[in-house]
Amino acid sequence: MIKWYVEVRKLIRDIATKSMDALKALEADDEAAARPMKEYLKSDYQRLQSLWNERHEGYLPTYLGRHLHFGMKNDFDDILRQDLVELENRIDKELLAASEERGELGFEVLLHPVIAKTSYDLYRTGHLRDAVLNAIVAIFDFIRARTGLASDGAQLAQQAFSPNDPHLVLSELATESGQNDQKGFLQIFAGSYLGIRNPKAHTLEHDLTEEKAAQYLVFASLLARRVEEAQLVKPVPRASVKKKSVPRKA
Repeated sequence: MIKWYVEVRKLIRDIATKSMDALKALEADDEAAARPMKEYLKSDYQRLQSLWNERHEGYLPTYLGRHLHFGMKNDFDDILRQDLVELENRIDKELLAASEERGELGFEVLLHPVIAKTSYDLYRTGHLRDAVLNAIVAIFDFIRARTGLASDGAQLAQQAFSPNDPHLVLSELATESGQNDQKGFLQIFAGSYLGIRNPKAHTLEHDLTEEKAAQYLVFASLLARRVEEAQLVKPVPRASVKKKSVPRKA
C-alpha cells in the first residue's frame, strides 16, 4: 500500500507541475508551447489510471481525464483546483483506512511532534529538501528552547552537551557509559548540522528520494527525543535568547 501510495502521489505532483506549465502557456496565448505538455499529460494520465486499477476497478474518481481531453485554460484551472485535490484526499483516506485495518500507520507514527509539525506536510507535498532542512533546524531550535542558549550549529551542540559543563545531560555522567553517550551524541548533533543542514541550506539541488527523506525525518525525530528526555541542569535566562526562525519551503 505504501509503495502504491508514494507512486500515485509522485505522479499527481508531476501532473500538477505540467498542468501549471500548460496553463501558463495558454494564458500567454502560446498554444505551441502548451501542445507538448498536453501530450505528456495524456501519458501521465494513462499511467495514473493504470496505477489506480491496480487497486480499484473502473475510472479515476475525478473529471481529470475529461479536462485533459479538452485542454482549455479553464480545464487546467479545474485540474489544479479540484481534480488533483480530490484525488489526493481520496488516496490519503485509503492509506489511513488501510493502516488502521492493519493496526499500524506509515513512518509518520515514528516522528517526534517537533519534527512532524515542521516537516511532515512538506514531505507529503513533495518538498523533500525543505522537509529535511526544516527537521534539522527544528532540532536546534528545540535545543535553544530548552536551554536558553543563543548559539547555533556545532557551537550550540558543544555548549548544550559538553560532558564537562553541560546544559542538557543525556545519561549518567558519573559512568563511562554515560560519558560515551554524552560525547557520542554531542558529535551526532554537531554532525547533523554540518552534514545535513548546511548542504541542504546552501543549494536547491539534492539527491533525496521519498524513502531517503523519510529516513532523515525519523533520524531527526530520534535526536528531538533525546533533547526532550535530557535532564536540564543549567538553564540560561530567557532574556538572552535570540529568536530563530524555521526556514520555509523554497
